[in-house]
Amino acid sequence: DNDYNRSYAFDGRLGFGQNGLVNGFVARTQTPDVSGDAYAYQIGASHNTEKWRLGAGWAEVGDNFNPEVGFMARENGFRKIELAVNRNIRLAEGSFWKFHELRPHATYDTYWTNEGELETRRVHLDQHWQLRAAHEFHTGMNLTSEGVFLPFEIYPGVIVPAGRYDHTEGQLVAFTNQGAPLSVRMRLTFGGFFGGDRMVYAPQIRFRTSETFNTEVNWTRNDIDLPGGAFVTNLISSRISYSFTPRIYTQALLQYNSQTSLVSTNLRFGWLQDPNTGLFLVYND
Repeated sequence: DNDYNRSYAFDGRLGFGQNGLVNGFVARTQTPDVSGDAYAYQIGASHNTEKWRLGAGWAEVGDNFNPEVGFMARENGFRKIELAVNRNIRLAEGSFWKFHELRPHATYDTYWTNEGELETRRVHLDQHWQLRAAHEFHTGMNLTSEGVFLPFEIYPGVIVPAGRYDHTEGQLVAFTNQGAPLSVRMRLTFGGFFGGDRMVYAPQIRFRTSETFNTEVNWTRNDIDLPGGAFVTNLISSRISYSFTPRIYTQALLQYNSQTSLVSTNLRFGWLQDPNTGLFLVYND
């Protein structure tokens, strides 16, 4: 009788004209022997046009908010602010080499504890360059701050001490036409990481045959050098999808994590009748 969890929530969206939108939610939970600060709410606004995309949001989660049937990315409560601005610059043919569109943008995200201590801050500054052949590359940088309140083991034998970590990292992304039968993608991230350095390599190969067969192979390699030690992790995954008909399909996700020496498999079969209605068989290992 004293073992239950209940969640209540209300959410909504309100549009203004063709381009404005305000959205948000309020929620609370009930858990035996837990009282006070069992709430959460969020409000956000956006204004999107052909040339500009603007957004802002605020969220707060109480220390005792406990949605056991749901998912919480950060526990023990937090406050968050997010801001975003994106400019789309469509170029006339022949005006600037072979570029079709430029997309400079910036985002700002910050998490605090409900006591006002900084947990995470990230400023992302980026420029997307799209060619008329649909190839694209991105040149960006991130300004990051991490507040570590308790030491933790990030890798067997490698400890990150408590403290404030402020870093700068660069980010380079390049990929070929994603609509072509064969396409490749490469992402590089390099810079400071918990008092040391990190280099991330993330190549991807995609192959598709019309809408019938799609597959991709991804490899993410983290090469990390911290004051407490150096280590390398690898995450290799492959996604495969085959459609027998527009309503009958199979999908598979295969993944290997070198840090845990874990191989994961997810197999899915779907037979659709109406949107989101049908027979679904899923196997996980």
